Amino acid sequence: MNKIEQIKAEKDGLEIGADIPRYAELGWQSIQESDLERLKWWGVFFRKHTPGHFMMRIRIPNGISNAAQLRAIAAIAQRYGRGVADITTRQQIQLRWIQFEHVPSILDELRAAGLVTLQTGMDNIRNVVGCAVAGLTRGGHAVQRRRLATRAGWRAAAPHRRRPA
Repeated sequence: MNKIEQIKAEKDGLEIGADIPRYAELGWQSIQESDLERLKWWGVFFRKHTPGHFMMRIRIPNGISNAAQLRAIAAIAQRYGRGVADITTRQQIQLRWIQFEHVPSILDELRAAGLVTLQTGMDNIRNVVGCAVAGLTRGGHAVQRRRLATRAGWRAAAPHRRRPA
């Protein structure tokens, strides 16, 4: 059995949630190595190359959120994460430079906005990914989406990609 499977067999990853406030009080150095792995089930990732700082991944199902949620994420990023939020290829949002002592407050703020970090890492069900214009065009083809966007007045500054001859 590999190390991760052994950690999973010892304690369910989601059970670490009850330990987050205690670790926030004691400091990130007190977190056991196995619990650093379990925190990934809660969307909290230890970054070895930035000791003392964590990354948090926020679940955004189908990439759909509302203005209040985005404002909450922006406020959290500004207050705790150096003002930066990354959008992942799976349409989730990652906050970096998070100090563990702030994790309980961040989780509370996210919950208040209707957002969670649960099961955004490790062997969990991945986020559902969608297209913002799915179902709005017949067949959903890129050309039709471009026409729809052009009719709506949206313009891209970059030239259209040309294929080599």
